[in-house]
Amino acid sequence: MANNAKILCKHKNPEEKNAEETKKKRAKIQKWTIVESDIRHNDQEQQKDVSVFTVNTESNHCAITHKQLRELINYAVLGEVRSSPPSWCQIHRQKELKGVAVIVLHGVSQMHFYRYYLQFKRLRKMFRFRFSMPPPPDDFLLRIFGTDKFPPQDKSPTVNGTPAVNGHCLMTENNILRPTDLDNHPIIIKYGRKKQGLTSYLLNEEELIKNDYPLAGNPGSEGFVQSGCTAKVTDNSPLFGLDCEMCLTTKGKELTRVSIVNAEGCCVMDELVKPDNQIINYLTRFSGITKTMLMPVKTKLKDVQARLKKALPNDAVLVGHSLNNDLEALKMIHPNIIDTSLLFARGLGRRFKLKVLVKSVLGREIQSEELVGHDASEDARGALELAQYFIDQGPMKVAKLNLENFQAKQPAGDNSTPEPEGKSQVNRLSDHLKASCRGADGRPCFYCGNLLNKLCMGDQKAVLLGTKKAMKELIHQGAWHKFECRTDKEVVQQAQTEIPVASLSLSHFMSYSEYIECNLHMKIHEGLLHEKMKQKLSEMCTVYAGPFCKDFCLKSVKRTFRNCGSISSISVITETHKPYVRIEYELPESAHLAVLTLNGSIMEGFFITVQRPIKENTLDCDTVLKKLEKDVTSQAVIYVSGIQQTLTKEDLSEKFSKFGHVEAVICLGDKADAKPKECFIKYGSLESAQEAQATMNGQEVRKGRLNVLRALTPYHLQTWASQRSYTAVSPKTFDPPPLETQSFERRKEKLSQCEEELKNVMKTIDRYVGRLFKALTNNTLCIVLLPGTNSAQCSTAGLCLLEIKQNP
Repeated sequence: MANNAKILCKHKNPEEKNAEETKKKRAKIQKWTIVESDIRHNDQEQQKDVSVFTVNTESNHCAITHKQLRELINYAVLGEVRSSPPSWCQIHRQKELKGVAVIVLHGVSQMHFYRYYLQFKRLRKMFRFRFSMPPPPDDFLLRIFGTDKFPPQDKSPTVNGTPAVNGHCLMTENNILRPTDLDNHPIIIKYGRKKQGLTSYLLNEEELIKNDYPLAGNPGSEGFVQSGCTAKVTDNSPLFGLDCEMCLTTKGKELTRVSIVNAEGCCVMDELVKPDNQIINYLTRFSGITKTMLMPVKTKLKDVQARLKKALPNDAVLVGHSLNNDLEALKMIHPNIIDTSLLFARGLGRRFKLKVLVKSVLGREIQSEELVGHDASEDARGALELAQYFIDQGPMKVAKLNLENFQAKQPAGDNSTPEPEGKSQVNRLSDHLKASCRGADGRPCFYCGNLLNKLCMGDQKAVLLGTKKAMKELIHQGAWHKFECRTDKEVVQQAQTEIPVASLSLSHFMSYSEYIECNLHMKIHEGLLHEKMKQKLSEMCTVYAGPFCKDFCLKSVKRTFRNCGSISSISVITETHKPYVRIEYELPESAHLAVLTLNGSIMEGFFITVQRPIKENTLDCDTVLKKLEKDVTSQAVIYVSGIQQTLTKEDLSEKFSKFGHVEAVICLGDKADAKPKECFIKYGSLESAQEAQATMNGQEVRKGRLNVLRALTPYHLQTWASQRSYTAVSPKTFDPPPLETQSFERRKEKLSQCEEELKNVMKTIDRYVGRLFKALTNNTLCIVLLPGTNSAQCSTAGLCLLEIKQNP
């Protein structure tokens, strides 16, 4: 009896057994958390002199814009005293940074990086952070190293002693424009001579993108609120003037005041707003906002957004001066915009200040020096009345005002760009820069931005390396110490001695772009390369399942496969003896999960096989996937599918945070308000990701069974895969080279040869960048830009690789 009792005691109740296992798991997780915390604490103690780069949790972890990259470089080089911190990321212990090294691989795109992923051994291992970037405009380097504002014009270019725009003299002896001169006026060129309704002056989508307006789905606009104004705009739609004031916080610039004026000039809203983060600088000199004013304020950004949405009619048109800055501060997206800084067009892409326009067109003073700061309602009313004047009088009347003449008579201070309080001294050009940094026409260099000006003022060194052709567009920048090299190899050799002593360096690698130019037949190969890569990505997301009976239920099959992830398309193949099904997923992880979990299962009464397609371009698919699985950017990232639509990103973050710090929950397309069917969860450590995968895979959450596996592809690639706009190839007509007339076999042989040559070129570039990176001193921020392409043949996304150099 005693022995039987002992045996019975050994067989525990299943509920007690599960409770014990859960208790052990919790203890293990708690122990790992403590160990992880201790390790971090020890690392902080031992590495107080190490700079660390992190992306803000609420920011887009997949893609950035050229403007965001400039924010980062400015802050990394100049520090928080002389520059605002970037809004999307942080550099901890920035003062320890030794410098910033920027490397540009001309002609190379994100597509090339993943097409020749196996050849880029060093790039994929050395750089932990990767971000998609939009196709490069012609002036992408200007956008990164230049400035939003144009430098002060001490003297306008002249023709026989009179100011000129675009090389055309706008004034006669009597300061009246001749009819022939009007044809060359920027306003007439842009809008024509006839008076038009307000809809003719709205910014189109291309102009919104070009001028950095927030748009749904674009990098930098995550979490922004839609204004809800979706009705069709007519010439009778209401106009509203808008102006905002901002302060400087630990997260960058944030809203402190918003003013809205209706078409009659009455103030509809004038609210003070308390920022969510700690204020560093109230910018009182420009905003008029003080600490005392904000102390009793309880209104937050979300309150203002809600009131604004209620106040605006469905067809409302917002008017403002450089309104993109105001909408960014409001974190709001609005489709109908009239921007007076663009409406009153100038030559050379310059813009009039609001103060100058109001004085010259409306005949009154705003932003008086006697007052402290700007009056937001006054500025909003001024911009609104300028737009009303332009619409009522028409472009011909505005052009005849000859605003360039008025601008030329203004004091130099009226045309300068205001800077935040405490920065005016460091922003002035040194005598050396004024003397050396000018173009052939004697004007200050167009490319000379605030970053380089400040470097000169602080006796810091900026180094420029590359071939003569690469440096051509930056040749007038007197702040650069230029080193002309004949080849990329020389660039690396020169960089190894110059970059370690420079605060900022820009190295141009031209191997690939020169190879393309020297090989005419590569025009064909480039187009095919893009198509092949798109096809390969599609095949990585595809599985074939079957065989099924002839009368099987396709809906039932689709429902089963949908548990693995979002399906892009599904079709039935009837050419086989028994029908098969082709399923293309949105993500490669979904296809991989379907192979792992559904291959060999019983479906519709049949044992089915689930396999990847076997084609010429997928033969190395398994090899590529294995390398991608070990990619440094995917080490602590897991893929989760089977999520019920009742779960939000916040719910997922809370559930998975018990295994460790969750840096980001990344959804397909990264819609901030999404209730995702699948997502990527990025942890701060590999151990947390492994524990989450082991524990949560197969768990039931809100009547849904989760599928969890390690991420196969770098999480930023999902933006590329889902937002086809960035990488979509758009072939245009061009004259085919002689290769087109050759036989098919000859062309195939030639393209195969090109492929091998390109692999060697990419290997060489990878080796050069690796050598340059190793030569950097510790605590140097290294940024490698694969700018992408924007030509007549195709338009492809770029890629930014980022890492702070530290010896192992």
